[in-house]
Amino acid sequence: MANRALLVGIDVYPDPRNNLNSCIADTLAFRQMLQNTYGFDLGSIKLLHNQDATKANVLASLDAMLAGAQPEDRLVFFESSHGYRYPKGDTMVEVLCLYDQFLEDTEFVAKSQSVPPDVLTACIDACHSGGLNKLFFADGNVNIAPAKVWKPTAEEEAANLGLYSQVTKFKFFGYASTADSGAVAKNFAMGPIGVDGPKNFGEGAPEFNGALFAACQADQTAAAGSLPTNYLSAFTYALLQELDPRISLSDLNAKVVARLKALNMNQAPQAVAPTLHQEILTDTFVSMQKLGDSAGPQSPASEPSTNGFDPLAYLRDQLASLRG
Repeated sequence: MANRALLVGIDVYPDPRNNLNSCIADTLAFRQMLQNTYGFDLGSIKLLHNQDATKANVLASLDAMLAGAQPEDRLVFFESSHGYRYPKGDTMVEVLCLYDQFLEDTEFVAKSQSVPPDVLTACIDACHSGGLNKLFFADGNVNIAPAKVWKPTAEEEAANLGLYSQVTKFKFFGYASTADSGAVAKNFAMGPIGVDGPKNFGEGAPEFNGALFAACQADQTAAAGSLPTNYLSAFTYALLQELDPRISLSDLNAKVVARLKALNMNQAPQAVAPTLHQEILTDTFVSMQKLGDSAGPQSPASEPSTNGFDPLAYLRDQLASLRG
């Protein structure tokens, strides 16, 4: 059995308006979790940060991680960055914003088809919606966290505005494109009034070949770092706080949702699995063990905060290096 992981974090973009404050810290905390909780070797975890997280490097690293995957392997892709949504022809597509280019979910999904089922886990701490900075309440105080919202250039936004009227389908990240209003409504925090839920997921069913754990629903923004989340992005923080390797992915998702709700944060993570492999949702996170399987990893002795990683110390070091 092999464990391999690719962790991508982008705080600095060519356009400074899109810079973030917590994505590299997220990858370092996530790496510590993989080592401490799931027994990943340091050498089996690849990090791509900022200018190294180009589309060419990410795709090549994905190929290397997925190559020769066997049914007992455990493969993990984690990205903390911006997401973005824009019209392409008659379809609203969702992408991850790498340092130099967008990674469309169709490219990402295509890579996943080469591995056996129940092997690959993807965690995406990004949003595919627009909005202002996120306001939320913790410890009796009003807090502000930067929203992980990609800011296109004025030229790109003007071009998109001319295309919105052509959109008849949505392409949610990890799903097939769909024109079914119920399937579209299911992917938003609040469905349009009068639109029934989908009777048949059909063309809107997940097509990513593995467990896909996303930071929020399609019309929500994902929060970057702030004091109440220990300067980790909100989803990553909640995931590390609630992590229990003995519970199912769906139960973990519910606990992460509750953690963010306790912060009065309008952000509801989603865990999805392919139609033919819904068992992934009832298996454990990352290890994909059946509940009660003694071969799975042991639960941490205490509540897993950031698994030994100190994001405040990291930020201090970063600021010191910038001043230097």
